[in-house]
Amino acid sequence: MLIQKGEIAIRLMQDEIYDYELLVKWLTDAKVLQFYEGRDNPFPLERIIEMYKPMIGGDEPVVPCLFYYQNIPIGYLQYCALNDLSQTDRQLYHLDETDRVYGIDLFIGETDYWNKGIGTTILSAIINYLFEQLQAHKIVIDPHVDNLRAIRCYEKCGFVKVKLLPAHELHEGEYSDCWLMAIERKKL
Repeated sequence: MLIQKGEIAIRLMQDEIYDYELLVKWLTDAKVLQFYEGRDNPFPLERIIEMYKPMIGGDEPVVPCLFYYQNIPIGYLQYCALNDLSQTDRQLYHLDETDRVYGIDLFIGETDYWNKGIGTTILSAIINYLFEQLQAHKIVIDPHVDNLRAIRCYEKCGFVKVKLLPAHELHEGEYSDCWLMAIERKKL
């Protein structure tokens, strides 16, 4: 287990059919896809394996994880050191320095667990892990501007809006604006 704290646990995703099938369940759910990837962009098993197996194997810098609440798998999160970003990407993300800066992304795939404060607990746990164990100086995330539930969660955990990223991500056939949000180690 990567993180175990109270009723939540975060573990590294494994190259096992069970883990892939959890992602298939979540990334074919229209409610989840409305906020993550888009309802026009479901992920069947073959696509999940193709996309996530290289991450699990360490061939890509993204670290994929599953998280649990009361021993029930309910969601996915990933983190990545941003030290290899190009100068253009650094400017896009309003980052002068990317040394010890991590990007994160997460979603609760079991929609019955939305609006219960679990996302805030999970996010707080991964923030503490990145700052304490990996010595991160800053963590960034880029939610869609209309994902108000996620933005509230991020703000509760200490993230602040840094910059609007216009037409940043293709979502349901249109480029959507996103917020670049950040939290710095000193603010914990």
